Amino acid sequence: MGIADRVRHIFSTKGLTLYRVSQRSAEIFGHSSRYFLPERFYFDLATKGLIPSIHQFLALSRISNYRLCDWMAIFGFHLDDIPRLQLGIPWHRTVLLDASVYDEDEWTSWFAGNLHESFLPPIAPLGQLLKLGTPRRARELLSLNKRRFLYAKVGREDVFAFPTLAPASIARIDVRRIPDLVSAPGPTPSQNIFLLENGPNLNCGHLRIIDKNRIVLCSTHFPFTQVELTLGRDVRILGLVDAEIRPLTFHPGSEIAAGAPTSPKTTPAITFDPRGGLQQLLRMARLRVGLSFREASALSESIADTLADQMYFAAAGTLSDYEGLSSPPRHIQKIISLCILYCIDFWTFLRAAHLPLEALGNNSLPDEMIGRVGSPRTQTSDEVASTKRFGGESGGFLSTLIDQWEELPLFIRNALPTLSRLKDCSLSDIFWVGGNQDRAHPCLIGATFVAVNRRVKIPVQSTARTAWEQPLYILLKRDGSFLCGPCILQQGVLIVHPHSDRPHGALRLRNGIDAEMIGQVTSIFRRLS
Repeated sequence: MGIADRVRHIFSTKGLTLYRVSQRSAEIFGHSSRYFLPERFYFDLATKGLIPSIHQFLALSRISNYRLCDWMAIFGFHLDDIPRLQLGIPWHRTVLLDASVYDEDEWTSWFAGNLHESFLPPIAPLGQLLKLGTPRRARELLSLNKRRFLYAKVGREDVFAFPTLAPASIARIDVRRIPDLVSAPGPTPSQNIFLLENGPNLNCGHLRIIDKNRIVLCSTHFPFTQVELTLGRDVRILGLVDAEIRPLTFHPGSEIAAGAPTSPKTTPAITFDPRGGLQQLLRMARLRVGLSFREASALSESIADTLADQMYFAAAGTLSDYEGLSSPPRHIQKIISLCILYCIDFWTFLRAAHLPLEALGNNSLPDEMIGRVGSPRTQTSDEVASTKRFGGESGGFLSTLIDQWEELPLFIRNALPTLSRLKDCSLSDIFWVGGNQDRAHPCLIGATFVAVNRRVKIPVQSTARTAWEQPLYILLKRDGSFLCGPCILQQGVLIVHPHSDRPHGALRLRNGIDAEMIGQVTSIFRRLS
């Protein structure tokens, strides 16, 4: 079915003809407005490949009472690409991520499992603990959340929290009880890590409290000059970092040695005023992420390549011009690119452009019209029982996990290949390590899951300078249990090294006899508190 026929079919479900839709758009917005839908709309869709402007999308949503994100998906624009692609950008500065789930009716893979928490092994692939169950609507999974968190991606220049937080890590921010968690005044930095807003910059690090209004952002690993910062109008604490998704393919020590970043300085705050409009939002957001127009343009080219549409590309001059416009770009691809590049959520962008959002449609398009896949099948009795457990009954693996983490970060669901560094990520590639008490590596403290590249069967020679940078591996022992830790292969023997702070000697296992290597850990999902 062509796009014009699909649009005609959608209108027919509301008893609308194109003539009536065109009339309504003129009545509401005016015949000469950007929102107007002409009577030749079907013809332009079929013969000219017309893509509606953002104004026309808003009109389609309001007149049909179908959601804006569904209308955009009909034309191939998926707003959940915004957080997915933001997660993959190697930011220089720490940025707040768009953690929105735009299509809450999207079908999301979910799981069934029968193991009670008391029977969990210390380390095991998730394929042994769970199986794919009935898909769930995103809104159903979101309803399980106890509360909301902020999420930030640590920039390569932000190393104040290293080694506890690594550059390129995804940090979860708890915004509660900040005054209670900040340590008392004294010479010792806090044990907790906080996200600090200092003018346009964001930094993760330990804080030393001088008095009620004065703090110092400290590094426990590098001899940075410490600069006193004043809490209040220019500097504020956004929250406590309580969890991390940490990549293990990045070696920050070598990059930092080449040139340490400058110390923090108090800079004027950049606060967005909703009355300031789109120009102020774009300029403020670009300064916060630390991109020049040329750098942003280069990133937009990679977005265009990823989404296979050159309309997502924006030249440096075009990006400069956007900061002087009061209305959004004509092409929806440019709006999505700006949201990705400057870490702006889509609704904030539209509100800054003063677009009428109050009367948009609320109904969801049926799955067959929008092309949603993953509709539920008939549940088995085991899956029904598992559903009851994860939905609220205590004792199930999933319900316990949700209670501990308090929020399912569904915005990362489409970015798992990027976060895990695995092209095709399955339950066999993710290992549960939450029961492991033999922490042979500092990154395993508080760890719940690790992603494993099972194609690596021989440990690589490590040049890591610290224990935090050592590669990790999963080993399968002869008795069927698993080990997770740094190791080397010497003359047919796998030597598992303990944490440098521990007195125990190395564990020696004959390769292929006492143990075999399952793969190399590529990322870790862990709690910090």
